Amino acid sequence: MLTQNTSAPLILVVEDDDNHAELMKVSFQDAQEEYRLDIAGNLREARISIDRQAPDLILTDYRLPDGEGSELVQTVAGICPVVLLTSQGSEQVAVDAMKAGVQDYVVKTSAVFSGMSRIVQRSLREWALICEHKQAEEERQRKERHFLHIQKLESLGTMSGGIAHDFNNLLQAVLGNLEMALMNLSGDAPVRNFICQAVAAAERAAKLSSMMLAYTGKGVFDIKELNLTQLVEKIAAMLETAVSKNITFDLKLDQDLPQIMADDDQIRLVIVNLIINASEAIGTANGSIKISTGVQEFDLKTLNSSRLEEKLPAGRYVWLEVSDNGCGMDAMTRSKLFDPFFTTKFTGRGLGMSAALGIIRGHKGAILVESSPGVGTTIRVLFPIAASTPQL
Repeated sequence: MLTQNTSAPLILVVEDDDNHAELMKVSFQDAQEEYRLDIAGNLREARISIDRQAPDLILTDYRLPDGEGSELVQTVAGICPVVLLTSQGSEQVAVDAMKAGVQDYVVKTSAVFSGMSRIVQRSLREWALICEHKQAEEERQRKERHFLHIQKLESLGTMSGGIAHDFNNLLQAVLGNLEMALMNLSGDAPVRNFICQAVAAAERAAKLSSMMLAYTGKGVFDIKELNLTQLVEKIAAMLETAVSKNITFDLKLDQDLPQIMADDDQIRLVIVNLIINASEAIGTANGSIKISTGVQEFDLKTLNSSRLEEKLPAGRYVWLEVSDNGCGMDAMTRSKLFDPFFTTKFTGRGLGMSAALGIIRGHKGAILVESSPGVGTTIRVLFPIAASTPQL
């Protein structure tokens, strides 16, 4: 039956023969199922109707005053199925119609007009199966791309970890020999300045290799009980001097945090990297950075959005949050935020955030990111509570 119920399927009938259009209308009126009906006499009217409201299915005559009904397949572009109706059966027309993308080809007969509801129901079921299969295939491809991306990152991590480890060992030998050379030189030796510059360069290189090791999770951590709020308070003054004068700091720190098991220096590096990124997102405009700490229960849905492959179980975690009102990130930038060597800046190595990711991975934590262009960015880092902390 015909209805104004918005949950009923909307059928667009494109027919230039008024008698045929009326027969189809009567058929839908007599059907047991509910339908909404829209009738167009040509392609132009059909396209206007589609722009006004996309139908759930199109029943169109083959030959219309301004073209062929199969042209509507391109108009709806996969939004809904198109069923082609014709007064005279033709194998070639049927083949051409199916090639054009119509879902079904039906020859008009009295039985077809009286059973229009059956044709529509069958087409809608077939379309639902097609959409379900398409979604399943898209999901399979998405998972495959994600798996390949993880494999690529794991391969890069293994390779960079091995290189960084060996490189760091070589640098330590270089630094050791340079220090020995300095110890055997007089204070006014002409080459002393050159050796000092070499030591400074080697120390910067050692720091770089340490960041690579942190990304791979193979860095050396000095784990001990740590209060996150106290750590932020210790470095708050240093953080304020590290950013532009146009940026204000807002600290909202929980003074009753439970302890976490962490490396003081490594977590300090994470905080500094988050602050630097937030500062650069604000740029020269006036802005603010909010640093917060707290403890709360997190459900699986929230934890599964972590940027780390290893997802945490639902439970109570200590968290650190750095939020800015800077330029924000689009979906593409968010997806690459923690990739090694990815940077949106003209200068920079793109290792700060990837190192932070590795450090959090090494601490069995999680990283949650929220960001939109023009809105700003909020990054929340989660840490497991130390086993020695009494459970409330």
